[in-house]
Amino acid sequence: MSQSPQRLLPVYAAATALGAAAAMAAPAERWLPAALWHLVFGVGALPMILAAMGYFVPVLTRSGEAPRLLAAAPLAAIAAGLGIVGFFLHGTPALRLHAPWLALAAVAGFAFWLARRWRGCLGQPNPCLAWYAAALGMLALGLLAVALSPWSEQPDALRRFHLHINTLGFMGLTALGTLQVLLPTVAGRPDPEAPLRLRRDLKWSAGGALALALGAALSPALALAGAAAYALPVLRLAAAAWKAWRPAILGAGSTIPLLFSSLLGLLLVLAHGAFHAGGHAEGRPAIVLFVVGFLLPLVSGAAGHLLPVWLRPGLQDDWHRKTRAFLARGARQRALLFPGAALLAAAGLAPSYGLAALGALWLIASMLRVALTRRG
Repeated sequence: MSQSPQRLLPVYAAATALGAAAAMAAPAERWLPAALWHLVFGVGALPMILAAMGYFVPVLTRSGEAPRLLAAAPLAAIAAGLGIVGFFLHGTPALRLHAPWLALAAVAGFAFWLARRWRGCLGQPNPCLAWYAAALGMLALGLLAVALSPWSEQPDALRRFHLHINTLGFMGLTALGTLQVLLPTVAGRPDPEAPLRLRRDLKWSAGGALALALGAALSPALALAGAAAYALPVLRLAAAAWKAWRPAILGAGSTIPLLFSSLLGLLLVLAHGAFHAGGHAEGRPAIVLFVVGFLLPLVSGAAGHLLPVWLRPGLQDDWHRKTRAFLARGARQRALLFPGAALLAAAGLAPSYGLAALGALWLIASMLRVALTRRG
């Protein structure tokens, strides 16, 4: 596995955190917000999630590691993301026209690989695979919307659909599916109810995400209904996690507090979306809530547990245990920092952006130290 494309996962995770820190710290008059957010999502989060799927799918299908060629999908996503960032910074029309299609090609190739692994799975496939497939479908819809928007009479509606289906649809579904597998792994205790939740809740999450995105483009009432449907599986997972691992969530020594915090952050995003759909809140802070309240604690918690395996796959030894303990330092404090900073930033309080950037830089510094001091 030493040559696996998933070896780049630490780089993608660090790039996501670094992009978020830049978005929080950069002066608004110097960087266009659209360029910054596409840096976070297109250059950081999208390739990171594709690579993470490439890491988890072989585990879920009990098959061999992902082929080297699969690394082309995250790299193509980065190229597409840089193209969109370049468009927002320089206004080059060709970048705007071609970048979404490049990302769509990468998603199509990745989905084809996932489908082959799914069909060739030994035994009953893990239900998390259906969440990954649905998430890729959401991403394809979002990319198609933005690709077609130059020829549409309603480009703003397509843009709103693109934003919501890519964040709550693609990223949210991927995260919710993965957390059902990752939380028991971090806790070191199985969750026998996870397969049932995965099979039962996908229709609510996927349907809710689609309704929310369509509602953001066309109908506030539909967005409100979608947010309510989407929140049901999040609440169900949060309640199950609290019941099963409350001591770990409140304690030290693991990254479970951060993973649980990401669920609370996702609920904050949905609550804000419901208020916005009802005309009681501005829409713009939602992106800050999503990045700071949900994405950053999720990446911090997942990378904090999985980084030792990404850097040194194979037999787990004392180095892996000590490294996880190091990466979990301050997890409880960061689990409070991220949602707190998200709420303050959404309220327009500028100092909170610095707090969010601090949390992102904490992760980057910890990952860098581990990468530089690892053995072998």
